Amino acid sequence: MNFIPRSLIWQLTGVVLTLSLHATAQPDVDEVMPTPRMANGQIYLGLSPGQIGFWGSSGRIFDRRGRAHQTNLLSEDLPLQPWARAVWEHRQENNAKDDPHARCLPAGIVRLIQTVNGFQVLQQPELNRVYMVFGGGIHTWRVIHTDGRPLVDINDPDTIPTYMGYSTGHWEGDTLVVETNGFNEKTWFASGSLPSTRYMHLTERISRPDFETLRYELTVDDPGAYTRPWTGGFDVAWNWTGWDGSDKAELHEYFCQDNNLDVMHMTNE
Repeated sequence: MNFIPRSLIWQLTGVVLTLSLHATAQPDVDEVMPTPRMANGQIYLGLSPGQIGFWGSSGRIFDRRGRAHQTNLLSEDLPLQPWARAVWEHRQENNAKDDPHARCLPAGIVRLIQTVNGFQVLQQPELNRVYMVFGGGIHTWRVIHTDGRPLVDINDPDTIPTYMGYSTGHWEGDTLVVETNGFNEKTWFASGSLPSTRYMHLTERISRPDFETLRYELTVDDPGAYTRPWTGGFDVAWNWTGWDGSDKAELHEYFCQDNNLDVMHMTNE
């Protein structure tokens, strides 16, 4: 079972106390709150002191429905290699019955952001890292290092491919730019059943134009599955209430290993 060490909790408490935004309850419906910032002027991507809520309800990195960006590619325009398109179409035709996420295996880094139950972003500038903590699936977290380390060499025999790869990030103004490689091929990296290979290199651009909006943009560079790099994105909404409609808008415990709510979508055919 995943857990956050007590030492990390104390460190995160120190980060929160440095935020310059005053504590505020949920605003009026028509009020658009500004982007929160830390004492050093850096935008804060997470929960501010005195606030409630979490990130959730997202879109896709292709097509243009809902909160998806209108510059996204349509499904027919995705630059899939012939074998990858055949795999993708097979997954669609079979209702994604082989989806590893439905069997409680770790989701890909984009899929985690897209999964229900929501997530939080925790910044630790003094330790040069950013945590993303997810409430859905196997209730896991992701670490983004901002200490300037290079990407891993995927051809190095000492590099162990992982579900979420190895992430290194830096700030470009108010945008967190994250590059990740070193993936295994055991997960579907995004919703929509898209295939990927060990050669995948993802570049994420994450910003917060206002308090209630997280803008997410992704560039996929996977020469094993696609004929060229391509970009897509969506906006993630801030949730002021819990998934049950209560005013207690917090991430709640859900381990699909113990309470798999996606069983009805599985098939043995």
